[in-house]
Amino acid sequence: MGDDSETTVVPVIAGDWPAPRAMRLRLRFADRELLVEERHSSLTVGRADENDVVVKAHLISRLHARIEISRNTFVLIDQSTNGTFVQTVAGEESFLRHDSLKLKGQGLMGLGRLPEQGSPHTIGFTCEEV
Repeated sequence: MGDDSETTVVPVIAGDWPAPRAMRLRLRFADRELLVEERHSSLTVGRADENDVVVKAHLISRLHARIEISRNTFVLIDQSTNGTFVQTVAGEESFLRHDSLKLKGQGLMGLGRLPEQGSPHTIGFTCEEV
C-alpha cells in the first residue's frame, strides 16, 4: 500500500489569459437609470426615503433589498417581508425572501409581487461589460 500522506502539486499552466472585464449593472426604474459598479458598489431599494431607489407601496418593506457587486458578480439580497421576484429575458424565474441571488443577463425585478413591464413596482436590470 502507498503512503497517502504525500501531497502532489499541480503545475500552473502559463498562458496569455484575458483579464476579466469590468462589469456594471444598469437599473431602470420609473424615469431613472442607476448604475452599480466598482465605484458605486452597492445600492438599496425600499419604501424608506433613505434608499437609493424609493418605491412607495404597501407590499414593499422600508429596506426591501440590497444589490452589491462582488468580484464582478452582482448579488441581489432580499431583506423584505413579501420577497422579490426576478424574471430574466432568458426565461429564468426566481423568488427570494431573506435570501440572495446572482443577477445575470437582463430582466425584471418585482418588489413584493410579480414584475410587470411598466409597473411602478418593477425595476429593469441589465448586466453589461464595461
